[in-house]
Amino acid sequence: MQLVSKPEQFDVMVTPNLYGNLVANTAAGIAGGTGVMPGGNVGQDHAVFEQGASAGNVGNEKIVEQKKANPVALLLSSAMMLRHLQFPSFADRLETAVRRVIAEGKYRTKDLGGSSTTQEVVDAVIAKLD
Repeated sequence: MQLVSKPEQFDVMVTPNLYGNLVANTAAGIAGGTGVMPGGNVGQDHAVFEQGASAGNVGNEKIVEQKKANPVALLLSSAMMLRHLQFPSFADRLETAVRRVIAEGKYRTKDLGGSSTTQEVVDAVIAKLD
């Protein structure tokens, strides 16, 4: 309840897996949807970076077949991985390019109010990399 009513009070939340899924999906709804939420699972020896919420694009074959899946969460997860691997300048470049594309509004998938394909959004992000 606190996450929904006062999300600004949380910087980090550590939970068991089940509660982590509930929190991630709730946070995704607050942040704009599952298509924009990156995620990472970091352990002592291994790390996995993926879309941060378990709904939306995941398992939705129709969206994938139509090439309408939102790539933003995966791109931002890639930036998290780059930062984890000690490549912060590359991570910053990728995050900045994604932010610029979303802010311009020309290339957005349906879940963000646009009609662009997955590839069109990716190509727009690549074009913005400095």
